[in-house]
Amino acid sequence: MKSTYHSIRRHIITGFIFIMPILITLAVVGKFWGNLMKIGAKVSKLIRIDTMLGNSGDAVMAILVFLFFCILAGFLVRLPAFKRISDWLDEKLSSFIPGYTDIKKQTVTKVGMGPQEEVFRTCLVKIQDYWQPAYIVDEKEDGSITAFVPQAPTFTAGNVIVVDAGQFKMLKVDSKTLNGYLKRLGKGLTIE
Repeated sequence: MKSTYHSIRRHIITGFIFIMPILITLAVVGKFWGNLMKIGAKVSKLIRIDTMLGNSGDAVMAILVFLFFCILAGFLVRLPAFKRISDWLDEKLSSFIPGYTDIKKQTVTKVGMGPQEEVFRTCLVKIQDYWQPAYIVDEKEDGSITAFVPQAPTFTAGNVIVVDAGQFKMLKVDSKTLNGYLKRLGKGLTIE
């Protein structure tokens, strides 16, 4: 009986932890959309679209108003004063919302606005008795290299090492392709 209680309790807690971010997201988006619809309704009444399109006119105007504010904010954030305000808000949000900074970086990268990822040549580095994939960061005249050995699956953390000429083998893939293999814990990575 006690094990059944603990099992049910564990499932309830796990389920709640899974559902909580979804509920919070739905609540925030719902509140935002409700306020945006009120603004859209006022604008559509102001320019007399409400009689022609009804509720769908309010939704169209809400989306247009939102896009207008996005464009306006995009121009304003380029001004130094608004950039400082934006940075301050980001700092405050990152202290209150766990993972905010990571989510923002991922979003910026996915929409193509972030810094472009540098592409490196890759190799396998012999460390003790094992070969590990690495990015070639710098090559020396004597044939040695400076390499970054990433830790799978993140590939953003790892070790920087200097490797002698006979201790590495070149790979025929670049760092972007290697990152794909590392995300899959090395699946598909072969020596050619």
